[in-house]
Amino acid sequence: MKKIKLFMLAIAIVFGIQLIALPANADASSTTTTPKALRGTWYEYRGSGKFNVIKITRHSFTTNGKSYTPSKKSDRKLQVSKWGSWYLFNKSKSSAKDLGQCKVTKKLIRGSYKKVLIKYHGIGTYHVFPNHKYEHKYSYTVLD
Repeated sequence: MKKIKLFMLAIAIVFGIQLIALPANADASSTTTTPKALRGTWYEYRGSGKFNVIKITRHSFTTNGKSYTPSKKSDRKLQVSKWGSWYLFNKSKSSAKDLGQCKVTKKLIRGSYKKVLIKYHGIGTYHVFPNHKYEHKYSYTVLD
């Protein structure tokens, strides 16, 4: 009986520590300023000489010709929050338009490592946006 009580106490302590260590709600730390690492113009090759372009400035996120800023109303209002190493754009209960999760990393392009913006939006799909126009699609899917 004593062993069972000790076992139950140990489990309660472990669950208590896990509850304390959970990350904060993304909405609680949302802001309207984008991090410096994400700023710039990013290009994803679509084929036939066409590109998807994302332009990120201090207070705006522009994709497919649509601009999201703090001064816009409803679903075009910019919100930026951090979740681990990823930045979430317009991910909240009040926003109808989720722009996905982004982070900057390095990827091997044409024999050397280049800075790229990785955008995760969907089930296992990663869109890779180099900061220069390359006529090659570097995006990938994890779940096939």
